[in-house]
Amino acid sequence: MRINVHHEGGAKFTARCRNHSISIDQPIDHDGEDTGMTPPEIMAASLASCIGFYIARYCQKAGLDSTGLQVGCDWLVGGTPRRIESFVIQVNAPHIPAKRQKAIAKVANTCLIHATLHAEPMVEVKVQVGE
Repeated sequence: MRINVHHEGGAKFTARCRNHSISIDQPIDHDGEDTGMTPPEIMAASLASCIGFYIARYCQKAGLDSTGLQVGCDWLVGGTPRRIESFVIQVNAPHIPAKRQKAIAKVANTCLIHATLHAEPMVEVKVQVGE
């Protein structure tokens, strides 16, 4: 899978994958135009939506009503080097019976993004510049 990110000027970028694109920018107080989410916001959205997808799929397979399912994600920045130190995920599933709470939590913890963050993936940066 490949995503291509193109600089659009200033602090704005466009990310494209398959037939989709998203705008990425910085808030005005960080020299951007606030035309899109920031990279950390996209990362948090990726984690929350991945967890949401896994829960929704579980509900479909188990015949549970996932109507109104919402996943919130808060994060804390700090440390050295500066990074996202923690994520707190809040799942609100108003139509899922309480007896399924442990199962939902287990499913949430198996999502691809969650597992990736726990496994410390290798990140290799290759830089190609002009002459």
